[in-house]
Amino acid sequence: MRSALILALVLGSTGTALAAPADIRVHESADDDNITEGDTIIATDPDVAYQAAVDYPRWAAIFPDIRQVNVTRQQGIDARVTFVYSDDHRDNVHFHNVPAAHKLWFEDTGGRAEVWADIVFTPGPTQGTTRVHSRVFADVHGFTGLFVSDNKLQRLRTERVRSDLTHLRAYFANPNVAQAQR
Repeated sequence: MRSALILALVLGSTGTALAAPADIRVHESADDDNITEGDTIIATDPDVAYQAAVDYPRWAAIFPDIRQVNVTRQQGIDARVTFVYSDDHRDNVHFHNVPAAHKLWFEDTGGRAEVWADIVFTPGPTQGTTRVHSRVFADVHGFTGLFVSDNKLQRLRTERVRSDLTHLRAYFANPNVAQAQR
């Protein structure tokens, strides 16, 4: 049980639940059993979405389970960020982004599991929309791995992807955010 709790903390708290819209698609990767992927469409331009996502302090507004964001170092496309969650859990993350592809790539830097994620913002099906594609990789090694089943990992990855995409949709659907982005 403790190992499952550790992994849940590494993947981030999913304490603030929203009902996932029907147009969020989450699935297991065809390429890697340790990756869960998801897609949705948000109501903003890809440039605006990407700029909001690399504004790390804004994550506390986008993802309600994050209470505080501390950017400890930022140099070009790399950043070291500590997220403090509402349950006081801290997650130290290293970002290495690809601006030309509107891609955020980040990894957990201090856990008992190997966890990384990427989020890509590309043009959506209509003007002023963005397709968001998210992938989360999680694998537990060593002694802790003996207590966390592949099914549990898959469920936690699925919850994380669905929650993140749901919160991104909600954030950009807010009329106040949409007007501030113009």
